[in-house]
Amino acid sequence: MNNLRTIFIAVGLLTSSLCFSQDFLPDATVVNDKGESVNLKEYVKTGGPKIVSLWATWCAPCRMELKALKKVSARWKAEYDVEIVTVSVDVPAMVKKARQMFEKNGWDYTFMHDADEELTAKLGVRSIPYSMLIDKDGKILSVQTGYSPTYEQELERKLKSL
Repeated sequence: MNNLRTIFIAVGLLTSSLCFSQDFLPDATVVNDKGESVNLKEYVKTGGPKIVSLWATWCAPCRMELKALKKVSARWKAEYDVEIVTVSVDVPAMVKKARQMFEKNGWDYTFMHDADEELTAKLGVRSIPYSMLIDKDGKILSVQTGYSPTYEQELERKLKSL
């Protein structure tokens, strides 16, 4: 009887995790660096594939990821036409500090802010960095939570397969 119960629990957990997984980026409004509201789902459908990274100024792994992407971003733009879109999840009072961090580090990524936490909520983000590779149709091809030193190599393999 315990084995049967364990099987039902496992199937229930698998089913619930599949139900909550996202195939496409949800409709969510973020704010760009000009203070304008942008529907991120529509934005990612312009141009080539996008790497969307949710991050915060206080998150050390986030900063590591953004610094690592700087080393490959120009080459990836040329080879894969990929755009790196960063979405700050900092509280609104910290957005100025986030932009200053961008300037100081020479990060030339697209800067956006999840001002109302709409994107974070709709994706069910529980930890950052939370990075997604999204194709030109808005389909989420992969999700990476946290930062790993092998992240860029794994991501480039996925970019090559597009």
